[in-house]
Amino acid sequence: MSQTVSQKKRKALFNRDNVPEGGTCLSSFLVVSRGNDVLVGKMKNPQVWVDRFFVGEKFAPVYASSGKYILPASHLAWYESPQEAALRVASEQIGYAPRSKEDLRLLDVQSFVSGDPNNNKEPPHWDFCFVYELKLHTGEELKKPEWFEELKFVERGNLKVDDFTRGHGDILQQLKLIA
Repeated sequence: MSQTVSQKKRKALFNRDNVPEGGTCLSSFLVVSRGNDVLVGKMKNPQVWVDRFFVGEKFAPVYASSGKYILPASHLAWYESPQEAALRVASEQIGYAPRSKEDLRLLDVQSFVSGDPNNNKEPPHWDFCFVYELKLHTGEELKKPEWFEELKFVERGNLKVDDFTRGHGDILQQLKLIA
């Protein structure tokens, strides 16, 4: 990305007076695998996603109506660590209570910049994504919560980035789990 004169480099210190115009999001994602399959869902009940998992109010209805997949994920709450958020996602979003913190393994930390500094409709936005692997124990099954239209395991070879809503497919692609 080229810089204009008004965009001189400065420390990425996020405080009240120094936040990217489009904001900064901290999120925890879960990659739940079973063999060569990965857990994906389709969003339902957008307001639940706004209230419980901090999806933006303007984005949740778009994601829900898109018919595209999402990964289990949530933005972090104030003072919540990425691992605590991942445990919350497992428990509250997919109804799975990990037996211990060891059931979660940090796979990657990814960063994405979106938006255009010269476009007032979509100002630059910075995403930091903490990606965890969640290991299910043998014989454990997941029940589909009411805020998912669909929640299922899909073979990775049958998934592509365009099957996912904003950014979710990029997570798997960067991990080289899908093409």
